[in-house]
Amino acid sequence: VLLVQVCCQRARHWRGESMSACCWCCAVPVLVLALAAGALQYFLQQPIYAEAAVRKLVEVGGLPQDLWNHIEVVDDSAWYDIITKLNLGIAEGYMHGKIKMDPLPFFFTLLNGTAVGTRRKDSDSVLNYIVPLLNLPTDLAGYMTNQQTRERSTRVTKEHYDAGNDLYEVMLGPSMSYTCAYWKGAENLDQAQTNKFNLIFRKLESSPGMKVADLGMGWGTAAKYMHENGQLDVTGVSLSEQQVKWATEHLSAPGLRFIWSDYRDHCEDPQYMGTYDRIYSIGMLEHIGFKNLEPFFACVKKLLKPDGLAVIHTIGEPDFVPASDPFLEKYIFPGAVIPALSKVMPAVENLFIVEDFQNFGYDYAKTLAAWSDNSKVFFKQNPNAYTPEFQRMWEYYLRMCEALFELRINQLWHFVLSPRPASRKGIARQL
Repeated sequence: VLLVQVCCQRARHWRGESMSACCWCCAVPVLVLALAAGALQYFLQQPIYAEAAVRKLVEVGGLPQDLWNHIEVVDDSAWYDIITKLNLGIAEGYMHGKIKMDPLPFFFTLLNGTAVGTRRKDSDSVLNYIVPLLNLPTDLAGYMTNQQTRERSTRVTKEHYDAGNDLYEVMLGPSMSYTCAYWKGAENLDQAQTNKFNLIFRKLESSPGMKVADLGMGWGTAAKYMHENGQLDVTGVSLSEQQVKWATEHLSAPGLRFIWSDYRDHCEDPQYMGTYDRIYSIGMLEHIGFKNLEPFFACVKKLLKPDGLAVIHTIGEPDFVPASDPFLEKYIFPGAVIPALSKVMPAVENLFIVEDFQNFGYDYAKTLAAWSDNSKVFFKQNPNAYTPEFQRMWEYYLRMCEALFELRINQLWHFVLSPRPASRKGIARQL
C-alpha cells in the first residue's frame, strides 16, 4: 500500500495525470510483484520445491558438490529455512535437530575458493546477487539505524557476556581472555594468551606508576597482567556487569580497579579526561559499530595525555559490511559489526598517528579450535548445564569462526596510535 501511495504521488507530479489514473498504473505492477512473491513463498514452503531450489542454488553458484558430504537434512521443513534464511536457517536447523552436520568441514568446503568465501570479490557467481538480496533487511537496518547506541549496546553484554561464567571459565582457561591469542612460541592456549598480554604490554612502552585504561577489559585478566608486570595503575572499564563483578571479586588490588560503565560515560567524566598515560582496548572495537568509530577514537584521544599511546586490538573485516551475519546477530553478538579498514582509517587519521599496524589473524583459528575443544569438555562434564540446542549452537558458532580465520577471510589487527600533533619521534616495533 505504501509503495502504491508513493508511486501515485510521483506519477501525478511527473505526468500531471489524475490521481486515480496514476494509482491504477502503479497498483497493477505492484500487485503483480506481490502475487509473484506470494506464489514463490507458497511453492518454497513445499519441501520438494525448497530442496530443489537449494540444490540448484548450490549448483549454479559454483559451490562444491562435496558440501553434501558434510550436511544431511533429516526434517524436510529445514529446506525452506535454508533457502530463505541461508546461514541462519542452517544454524537453526542444526540447533533444533532438523539437520545433521559436522560444522568445521562443512564451512571449509563452503568457504574455500567460493563466491561466498575466499573469492567473494573476484567472482561473477549468481550468489553475489542472491545473498545480498536475502541479507537486505539486515543490511538496511545497519545503514538506517545506529545499532550501538547507549541503550542498544547493553544487548550483547546481557545476552552473551552476562550469560554465566561456568562455561567461560572452562572454555577460556586460566587466562579468562575471550579474544585472539598470540601463538608465537606458545605450546598451549594459556601460554598464547599470556603472549598476547605481553605483546600489548610491550607495545604500550609504559613506565612504572603510569595510569592506564583498559576499555572493554573482559574479565580483567589483561589489566591484572599490566598491573603486576609493569607496576601500572590500571582502570578497567566495561559495560558487562558480570565481568566487572567477577574481576572485582577475583582480581582487585591497590592500583587495579574495575568500573561498570559505558566507555562514552567514562570519556565524558571530567575526572578522567587527559589523565591516562596509556590506553588499550582488546576486542571492543567490534562492538562499537561503524557509525561510532570516530566518536570512539575521539574518546580515546580525550582520555589520553598529549604524549600518550594507545593500542587497539580488533577483529578485521576485509570488506565493509553494515551489519553482522544474521546468525551471529541473533544468537551470539547482537549489534556487533566487524570493522573494515575503509571505515577505521578515516576515523583515526585526523586524531592519531598510526605508529604501527600488525595482522596475526591466523592465530585466531588456533584460538577458536582450543576454545571448541575446551567447550566440548565442559559440555561432556556438565551435560545438563545448557540445553542440547545451546550446545549445538555454540559448536556451530566456534567452528564457523574458526573456518573464517583459517581461510584468512577475517583478520586480527593491532593498531599502535599516538595523538596528533606528534610528541615522539617514533616507537620501537614489537612482534
